[in-house]
Order: sequence, then structure tokens, then C-alpha cells
Amino acid sequence: MELFKRGDTWHCTYYDALGRRVRRSTQCTDRKAAEARARLWERDAADPEHAARRDATLGDALSLLLRTREEQARAGRRSAETAVFYRHKAGHLTRVFETDANGAPVPYPLLQLLPREVDRYVSQRREEGASESSIHKELVTLRAALKLARRAGLWNGDPAALLPVAFAPEYKPRSRFLTRRELAGLLSELSPDRAARVAFMVATSAEWSATVRALRNDVALDQSAVHLRGTKRTTRDRVVPVATRPQLELLRYALTHAEGEDPALFLPWQNVRRDLREACKRAGIPPCSPNDLRRTFATWLRAAGAPTDLIAPVMGHADTRMVERVYGRLAPSDLRRRIMASVGDLAVSPVCQTPWTHSDYLHHLDDPPPGVDRANSLVFQCPETESNRRHGDFQSPALPTELSGLRWGRHCYPHPRPPVNESLRPLFGSPPPPILTPQCIPRAIPLRAAASTHHGTTTRPVATTPSPSVSAVP
Repeated sequence: MELFKRGDTWHCTYYDALGRRVRRSTQCTDRKAAEARARLWERDAADPEHAARRDATLGDALSLLLRTREEQARAGRRSAETAVFYRHKAGHLTRVFETDANGAPVPYPLLQLLPREVDRYVSQRREEGASESSIHKELVTLRAALKLARRAGLWNGDPAALLPVAFAPEYKPRSRFLTRRELAGLLSELSPDRAARVAFMVATSAEWSATVRALRNDVALDQSAVHLRGTKRTTRDRVVPVATRPQLELLRYALTHAEGEDPALFLPWQNVRRDLREACKRAGIPPCSPNDLRRTFATWLRAAGAPTDLIAPVMGHADTRMVERVYGRLAPSDLRRRIMASVGDLAVSPVCQTPWTHSDYLHHLDDPPPGVDRANSLVFQCPETESNRRHGDFQSPALPTELSGLRWGRHCYPHPRPPVNESLRPLFGSPPPPILTPQCIPRAIPLRAAASTHHGTTTRPVATTPSPSVSAVP
């Protein structure tokens, strides 16, 4: 490198990477300043990647990330929703780092990206009201962009050194799922087509985007399986077997009430989260989201005894981790029942916790479970619990005629029973056995099935002659 002066301005000569001689004006009148600029040019000429790193901006890194994710989506390696996710998170980074106080775009050099700048970004996002989970996802986006920038030669730093130490908010997956009663209430508050879509999601574990692409011919002619056109990953494009009665009943309900124009199964539905929230409010149940409907599918299957390795592929997961952590966690009562069944003789003695009322019992006799004698069934009572003989337990109002198809014990369907649409009757089945605890001693009373009503009340049960070890209810 050589310096020479023309007038008051210093000029320089140097050789580029191809050995060609380059002559340039430094536009400096001071020799030291001219020499520093000339040496910088000489280094850039000898190492082009150094020049690229010096001029690279955060916007370049984020653009590279978005192009890569979109290419992966077109190649089937990632879903289009993933590319949209990164574009949304990159927008916050661009707004904070590359926008001045007046809202004008200002490139942010990657060389100036230091740990304190990232900490300042986190503080600003917290002041804006962003959740820790949202900030974490934005930092994940920044880390992915920096990794690609380093691979492309635009940056030579360490992403781990820039990000905050141990910034990983504790993951708290949602646990909301719908009981059968809640699902029936929700369906009754939605229009037919929207209720059909909700039933379809619970029956098949379909994610929302898969219901948008659902076609009528995706359902097998014998309704034994449903093809779901998921796109988030390759495992989401799957065939879901219809193997349980609730699945089949909900699927038939969906096919009956769906109003989509052929070949589409459903009509378009905008603002689904808002509409579901309002329908839940009208039904008097906690709010739910579309993903909670998928969780309902998994929870029902797990409670019925299906193992996670069978639930996971049906839901489109590559392994069982998401089912165990997010979608298929058992309720405490189901978990207790499963543990009692698995430990055998170590299980606590079966005793009654929530006895049925006489009205519940007679209603259950309409359709007793297999193996139960209709004329001489058993009612469990807790003789140590006075509530069994209070509040009209044996003088409860007769069940209204319009609800004669519902058969739910008091422990899972509290009084008064709300009216239910006729089309929702198949969603209800016979009540399970009472939940048992070791606080009280069971007493079995054989009853005759005959019962009559008088002035809107059900008569007391007529006890047969008890055995010496069993006493009658007073």
C-alpha cells in the first residue's frame, strides 16, 4: 500500500484479491486518517468476507432467515405456518432495532449487536407488555438469524454469548379439555356448521388448519377412518382411525350438520377464538380454544385406557412426548383409578364417596350396564354420612320427560339438569360407578325396579327383606 498526495488530498494504491492494482482517493487531508482508510481498503481487498461482515446489518440476517424458512416450506421441510411465525417475530426485532424515534428505517450493523443491546431489547419489550414466552420466541428468532448469518459469512460472533443467560420461561402447557357435558353445551350454542366442525375436531384430533382443508371424501365410506390434510410437518398428513363409540357418534354428528359446499366439508369460519369464547360464555363453561379440542380427544382416549404410543401417531406426533406433557395428561380422578387398577391388592378398599340419589338410580335402571340385574341392583350408601338422608335425596323431583334420554349420576351431572338438544343425546352414556374413598363403609340395599311418580316426585325405593348383614335405609 502506498500513499501519495495530490493537492491537499491523499491518495493510495493497493492490490485486490486478484492481484489487480487499485488507485483511490482517501478524501482525507490528514496523512494518518488517509493511512487508516487505505489500510482498511487493503484488508477488504485481501479478505472479501471481512468487508461483507463489516457492512452486514440485522435486516440482512433476518431476511436470510425468512428466505430460508420459506424455501424449507416449499420443499416440505417446514410448514407455511412456521414461516409466518418467523416473519411475525422478526417484525418485532426490526421495529425495535432498525427504526428511529420518528419511525424511519435505520439499518443496524451486526457489528454493533452486543449483549447490552439485547438486554435493552428485552427491557423494552417488557415495558410494552409482551409476555416472557413471546420475548423468548423473539430471541429464538434472533438466534436462528445469527446462526445463518455466521454460516453465510456475514457475522463471526457467538449467538450464545449475545442472548441473556438462562432466559427460558418455564413452559406451562394448557390443561383445558372439555367433558362430555361441556361439549354438549358448547355444541348447542353454535350454529350447525360450526358445531359440526367442533365435533369433527374432538372426534379426529384435527388441528384447525386441517379442518379448513377437510373434504367430504376424506371420510371413509364405512366411517372407519378419516384422512386429515395437516401440513405443519410430514406426520400431520395422516389417517385417523375411528375406533371408539364417542368418535363415531361425533363424526356422524359432524357429517350430518356440516354445511360446506362440495367438496369442502365446512363453511369458512373467521374469528374462531372469539366465537368459541362467546359460545362457552353462553353455555356457562370455561372458555376453550381450537387446540383445547385436540386436547379433549387425547384426554378422553387416555382416560379410557389407550396408551400414549397409540395416541401420538393419531394426533400427528412423531413420539409420545407431546401427548405426555401437553395433550393427554390425566385428571386426578382418572389417574387415581388407573393407579388403583395397576397396583392390584395394594389398592384401597372400595367405598362410596358420592352416592346417587334415588332419581339418579331409577334413571340408571333404564339402561343398566352389562351384567347388572335390573330388578335387583345395588345402591351404595354411606351410613355414616347424614347428607344421604337430607335435602330430599329420596324425594328428588321426577326427571322431566324431555330429558328421559340422559343418564348421568349426581356425581358428574349436578342438579338441576339443563335441557339438551335432541341431536346431542348420543353424546351421553350410562354413569360410571361412584368414586370410592376409604372414609365410610358401604351398605348395599337391593331394590325393586318398579317406581311411580306422584305430584312431580318419585316414590321412595321399596327395600326387599335384607340379609342379616345388611340393614334397610331408615
